[in-house]
Amino acid sequence: MLQRVAESFLLCCLVLCGTPASAQSAVAIEQEPAHRLVLQNRHVRVFEVWLPPGEESLWHVHRHDGISVRLADATIADQPEDGPEETLRLRRGAVAYGATPTERTHLVRNVGETTFHNIYIELLTDPEVGKDDEPASARRAEFENNRVRALRRILAPGESTDMHTHISSGVAVLVTAGRLEISSPERVARTSDVNAGAVQWIDSGTTHSLKNIGDAPVEIVDVEPR
Repeated sequence: MLQRVAESFLLCCLVLCGTPASAQSAVAIEQEPAHRLVLQNRHVRVFEVWLPPGEESLWHVHRHDGISVRLADATIADQPEDGPEETLRLRRGAVAYGATPTERTHLVRNVGETTFHNIYIELLTDPEVGKDDEPASARRAEFENNRVRALRRILAPGESTDMHTHISSGVAVLVTAGRLEISSPERVARTSDVNAGAVQWIDSGTTHSLKNIGDAPVEIVDVEPR
């Protein structure tokens, strides 16, 4: 009897030792201090992530597929619970998709000299998807699979889009700061000063046009769940 108890205790120790101690108390992503929830609906949860040089996140758990839009160049170390650490050199404006068929637990360390600034979009459900009536040349496809597509738009100073309708719902992510004039058939044009990292949910059926009235290019990534 004592031998069986001892063997069970040893097996338990071996299992626990195979997982980093702090990973065993990993928090949900919304409880991780570097992840700030900035938008939520039944389709997505959007987090703005800030991690200064030399700092690390808590161990945290991802339970949904997601897509990231990088807002600054940075170098991070990604430490998964069940694998080797990987160093990633990120570039501003890059788009990265992460499938999560099961829970994924990890922590991130900023091992570079610049702040890790990121928008992370969790994909919760599948909204209706149609075909955008905007000309294909107006936005450049950056990523597309059966879960999501990401399209990039860059407006030079003084440049504007045609009036267009979004048939697919999604999140607009401002990669750069700027000043936009937004017009729609129903309302007078309005001016919006936007910061890098600003996000907005665009409902399907939204009709508008955008004009860059600032003095620098404005870069936008539209993320549309499929």
